[in-house]
Formats: sequence, structure tokens, C-alpha cells
Amino acid sequence: MIEFGVIVFVQLALLVGVVILREPKLLIPCVVLGLPFEYASTQALDTLGESGTGGIIRTLLNPGKAAMIATIVVAVVRARHNPRALFPDSAIVLPLTALLLVVVIGVAWSDSGLTNAVMIMPMYVAFVFVAPSLIEDRQDLERIVVAFLVAASVLSVVAIAQRVIGVFQWRAILIQSDDYSYRSNAFFADPNNLARFLAISMALAAGMILVTGPRRLTVHLAAPMLAVSTLAIVVTASRSGWLGMLLASFLVVVMAPIRPYTKLRLTSVAFGGLGFVLILLFMQGGTNAERVKSLGAGVELVGQREFLIKGGWEMWKDNPLFGVGSGNYQHTLVTSYLWTLPWWAQTTLSHTSLISVLAELGIVGVSIIGLFVARVVVACKSAYRLSTGRYSRLMAVWCAAAMIEILFQSQSEGRLLEEPFLYLILAIVVSLELGAGTRGVDPVVEPEAAVAAPGEDALPPNRAASPAVP
Repeated sequence: MIEFGVIVFVQLALLVGVVILREPKLLIPCVVLGLPFEYASTQALDTLGESGTGGIIRTLLNPGKAAMIATIVVAVVRARHNPRALFPDSAIVLPLTALLLVVVIGVAWSDSGLTNAVMIMPMYVAFVFVAPSLIEDRQDLERIVVAFLVAASVLSVVAIAQRVIGVFQWRAILIQSDDYSYRSNAFFADPNNLARFLAISMALAAGMILVTGPRRLTVHLAAPMLAVSTLAIVVTASRSGWLGMLLASFLVVVMAPIRPYTKLRLTSVAFGGLGFVLILLFMQGGTNAERVKSLGAGVELVGQREFLIKGGWEMWKDNPLFGVGSGNYQHTLVTSYLWTLPWWAQTTLSHTSLISVLAELGIVGVSIIGLFVARVVVACKSAYRLSTGRYSRLMAVWCAAAMIEILFQSQSEGRLLEEPFLYLILAIVVSLELGAGTRGVDPVVEPEAAVAAPGEDALPPNRAASPAVP
């Protein structure tokens, strides 16, 4: 109960701080700082349950989700005389609404009823709609960046302490067979989710260092965070997280507004350093080395979860158009498709988001997802094109890379439509579409870093960058 009290206290302290400072825009950084704290909501699973009223209460034990609700309330109150302001002019509004409707309607033919994942999705979508009204200029974007870097730094220190010192190992299921190795998860319920957060945060930090150069944010926060998070993501032992970090960082470097030859040098140095680290890891041996070796196993990488894909595929073949209903994968698997499970199976929750959507929502759901992804691409390109400064362009690039990483990792670890950080990043994209990146002053940097767009010639230092199509 002490832990529950600490979480509730932190949650209330964040919200009270916002009230005292009378700055509703601080709610968005509170979302970033609070979402990783899944400890209380995970520990209360046996007490409050997965769904229903207890499930809602358990969900609100997460400070970040509570801050999301507060953001919605504040935005609605501020727009009470102009409700139209709650519906941003964005390319993703229509497909996101259609996706929500399909998920909600899918409950009608689901045997599981209204699950907690379905119940909370309207809150996520509402947050995407209203959060851009609190992300209006460069300062608001910088607050979000600082929140990501601070959260990643704290989580990394806790994760390293779990593995090295053996403190706060609060999930016994993460103890390896040798009885001393621990897959670090910090405050997240799952080490893969921690690795996912660190992957997108490390890509953000790398982009900030490359684009904005040496300044207080990069020297005192981004660079140290990169160093400590590199160690932390290793101790998560998350193979998908490692690959996701490489993917997101590579995409940020490739698309970042810096000189092409600088990108080539950075990529070469990065791959050389990665090779050196892998050699040292293989020489040391141990659990992490074996997990790295398993990355070359192809489809066997999913290990014992391969049967989960088979079960979802069988569901879709029997229900191709509409699937088995929203949130109904696990229930259907253990009742109607038990024959697809091997005798040793202990996991029945889908770990492949594409299979989850295909099994639960059928062709209709996959089609809506495809439309949604296409419109997100349009929104990211629009956000980049409208941005006149390197900082805002970097934010558009990072948002695209982060969403690709989330989509990639969800194919082996699940949690796509249930991932709250996906909706937070979508809200940032919408704010950039609405011009948040064009307000505020872009800091003066050396001419070496000043460019118009990826792949284009550098701009003279005395000329402002003009909008360019990436």
C-alpha cells in the first residue's frame, strides 16, 4: 500500500503543480512524465480487475493517463464558447475517428464485451483532438522534449539499478532461469515497453544533438541521457527494442535536416561502433549475447509465440470480413481455437498487432488501419513542409520515426492501438500541422548545420529557411 500511496501522491503533486502555476500547457509534459509509471496499475490488477469500473479505476492509477483526462477537461472548458476549436484541421482526424468507430462497433459481436482496452481508446482519441490546443509554439515543443529526456534518464537509472544492484525487482516473472539475471523494466509493466520508450527517446536525443548543436539542453541533458539509456536498453534484454532503437535512430539521422555527407559519416561511425559493441558482447557471453544471436533466427525470433499467430490466422479465416470482435482475441483463442495451442503454451495474449487487428476486426479493420497509416504519412509530410525552422522539422521527422518504431515493435510485442505514446505523438503531429513549429524563434547555429531540407544544398547563414518538400 505504501507504493500505491507514493504513486497517488506523485499524480496529485503533478496536477496540483499545474493548478498552482496556472499553466495548463504543463499538462502535456505531465503526460510524458506520468505514462511510464505503470507500477500501481499493474499491481492492482488482481484487486481491481481487467475491465469494468475496477478496470477504469486501475487505469487512472497511472499519472500520465490521469493527466490526459485533465487535458481533455481543461481543453473543453477553454473551448466552451468555440466548440469548433476541439476539432483540428488535420489529415488524421477523419481516419482516426473511423478507426475508433470500427473498434467500438466491433464490441457488438465480441464475446468478451466491453474490455478495458476498448473503453480507454475514446480517451486517447479525444486527447489527440484537444492536446494541440495546448501545443502552440516552440516553447511548448521544448517542454515536451525535456520531459522525454528527463523521463528516459530516470527510467534508465532505475533499470540499471535493477540489474546491477538488484533493487526494485517488482515483477518476479522477469527473473531469468539462472535466478540472478533480471530483465529490467523500471516502472513499466513490461521490459519491452521500457525498451520501446527508450528507443524513441534516444532517437529524439540524437536528433537534437545533430540539429541544434551544443547548448544547455543537449550538453546537460540529451548527451548524458543517450549514454545512460544505451546501457539501460541493453539490460531490458528486449530484442525488438534493440532493433527498434536502431531503426528509429537511423530514420532520424537519414531524414534530419543536416548535410548529406554528415549523415554518411554519422551512419558509418554508428555501424562501426555497433559492430565493436557486439564483438565485446559476444566475447563476454551470457544471456544478452544469446538473445542477440537469436536475432538471426528469422521467424523463430517470435519463439513460443508463433502459435499465437497461427491461432489469429485461423480466426480470420473463419471470420474474414468483420473478425471475432474488438478485444476478443484471447477469449476466442482459449475457447474456440484451443486446438491451435501446444501443450506447453503459457501465453494466450496476442503479441502481433497486425494479427490482432486481422483476427478481431477482419478485412474492414485492416483497411481502416491502412487508410489511417496513409493519412498519418500525409500529416507528417505536411508538418515538415509547413515548418520553417530546423527544430520543428526535426520534430516532424522524429514523430514519423517514433511511430514507425512503435508499429515495428508491436509486431512482436503487441500494444499498438493500446499504446498511449502513439496518441501523444499523433497529437504532436497535429500541432505541427496547425503551425506550432512556425511560432517561436529558432536558435542561431553554425552555418555548417543550416540546411533547407534533407538532400538539398545548405542555406547561407544570413537567410531564413523556406518551406521545402521533404
